[in-house]
Amino acid sequence: MSTGDKQARIAGLSYLVMMVTVGAWYAVGQSFMARGPAEAVARIQASRQLFAGVIAVGAIGFVDFLVLGVLLYQLFSPVALTASRLMLAFVAVSVPVFLVAVGRQMDILSVLDAVGSVPSLQADQAQLQIAAALQSYRNLFLITTIFSGLWLIPFGWLVVRRRVMPRVIGGLLMFGSVFYVLTFFGTVFNPQYGSMRVAQVIGLSSGIAAQLGELGTCLWLLVKGARRHESVPTRLAPV
Repeated sequence: MSTGDKQARIAGLSYLVMMVTVGAWYAVGQSFMARGPAEAVARIQASRQLFAGVIAVGAIGFVDFLVLGVLLYQLFSPVALTASRLMLAFVAVSVPVFLVAVGRQMDILSVLDAVGSVPSLQADQAQLQIAAALQSYRNLFLITTIFSGLWLIPFGWLVVRRRVMPRVIGGLLMFGSVFYVLTFFGTVFNPQYGSMRVAQVIGLSSGIAAQLGELGTCLWLLVKGARRHESVPTRLAPV
């Protein structure tokens, strides 16, 4: 196995870990967080260990996302240095915001734990603090959708340029960025954006494209490594 293949497969493994952990954090976490304060509190109290596990998995996933960014940078920087730096910058900026969102989930646990141990903390005060933490989490998560989309643009372009996998995968990644970016701007200007027909159409087209592109990239790197998909010069001048 060549050094490039080994490096690509490590990146693919990191990508797989990120997709599984972050996917679990989002899917299970939303079942708790995408509700009003009263219902969220009831569900978290009923399944505290599961919610704590979701927080831990999310933290692992976002740290791994940063590791993945570095691995992909090392893989693609010989081909296009500027685009590789841009991709890594978007990843590096997004990870702290993701982790702060995880911190807001921890705040909810802290308030719930304090209710029984701090007599002066009344139920209505706790409810207000939890409501604030929930809204802060939602706002932070909305901000992360910008970077979730933006990093796919240089990444998809690098996939096309590097040609270690079919170009269609790079095209899916770039097209998939539209879903994330429009989710942020659409929700900011219209809180009901998610229920609009245009959002559903964009979600089905661009959102599915993003998922297929990321899954395809992950599996291709794991199975095929860094072997070129087409016959091209082994090294291109950095852009």
